[in-house]
Amino acid sequence: MKSLVLILPLLAFKVVANCDEGQSTPKARLSCLDQQLEQSQRELTSWENNLQFKLEQHVKTTGRKDSLQGFTKSRQLFQNFQEQDCRWQYQLRLPESQQAAIAYKTCQLRHVQQRIDQLKQSDFQPEKS
Repeated sequence: MKSLVLILPLLAFKVVANCDEGQSTPKARLSCLDQQLEQSQRELTSWENNLQFKLEQHVKTTGRKDSLQGFTKSRQLFQNFQEQDCRWQYQLRLPESQQAAIAYKTCQLRHVQQRIDQLKQSDFQPEKS
């Protein structure tokens, strides 16, 4: 399990590195990061919606809402944490606005990729009725 935890940040780093390679200007790098972030955000939404659907089915079957409520809260907390963690990195690089934007988007992309990887590892299987 330890090795898996160490690998997750490396996978997110690889995605970000794709925007570093071959991008000659900060503007090109920002564009690449925007594309990667949009694609990753869609994937994250898909994973979250899928898990939420399974949890809603679980609630219908068992009548227990605690897991769905916990997931909903963790989803909100993740969004808040991501925003705050990336915001300070943005502010650190001001007044260099392009470098600040690159830092912010890189941070967001890493968090989104790590969250996707965490959701992929979810072994939730609804109880069979």
